Amino acid sequence: MRKHKPIKFRATLEPRYRDVIKDLIRDNEQAMSVAQATLALIAAGGVLTCGVIAPGLLGGLARMRRQSAREHHEEYARMWRSFHHLRKSRALVFEGEKDGYLVYRLTNTGKKKLKTLLFNTMKIQEPKRWDKKWRLVLFDIPESHKLARKALTTKLHALGFYQCQKSAWIHPFPCLEEIELVKDQYRIKSFVQLFVVEEMSDGKVLYHFRQQLKRVL
Repeated sequence: MRKHKPIKFRATLEPRYRDVIKDLIRDNEQAMSVAQATLALIAAGGVLTCGVIAPGLLGGLARMRRQSAREHHEEYARMWRSFHHLRKSRALVFEGEKDGYLVYRLTNTGKKKLKTLLFNTMKIQEPKRWDKKWRLVLFDIPESHKLARKALTTKLHALGFYQCQKSAWIHPFPCLEEIELVKDQYRIKSFVQLFVVEEMSDGKVLYHFRQQLKRVL
């Protein structure tokens, strides 16, 4: 691989998605493709060089340090190709040179790619200790958006929500960033609301989440 000035990425994604990115990296370290890992590196404000990733900027790529020298080289070569592909597809824009780095940031096209990655891989994290509050998602989506409504219910089910009424889904753990991402992805922001509820008397809901709550109480 020819010598190249290190590439530094300026994190420009909305702050509410940063925790989602950290969770993505932590939970998908082994399963992430090189293209996905490159996007995560960019979103985390990491540094890409010819030999190493700056320590502490993207712990989720620690797997590279456990590879053989040949595998390590091939993985980095693929990551560089992924970087160049993102640049050519206008997902990245060059901002200039600073402190010896070539600085790039995500364009709106790049942000869409990253949000799609987050959307497809995100999970609601189980906290160490439950705050004993419930997250209630209510929606009133018009018939003109029926495909988005169906997609929303499918996604809520995949995220582990429980349907307590036709347009009411509930989960015990914090999920504001995840729900905001879902709303953005389906363009239904004005039709969906998230409420935090401090009491739950529905026995079916309590029974449904009984195993998860046992682990965090």
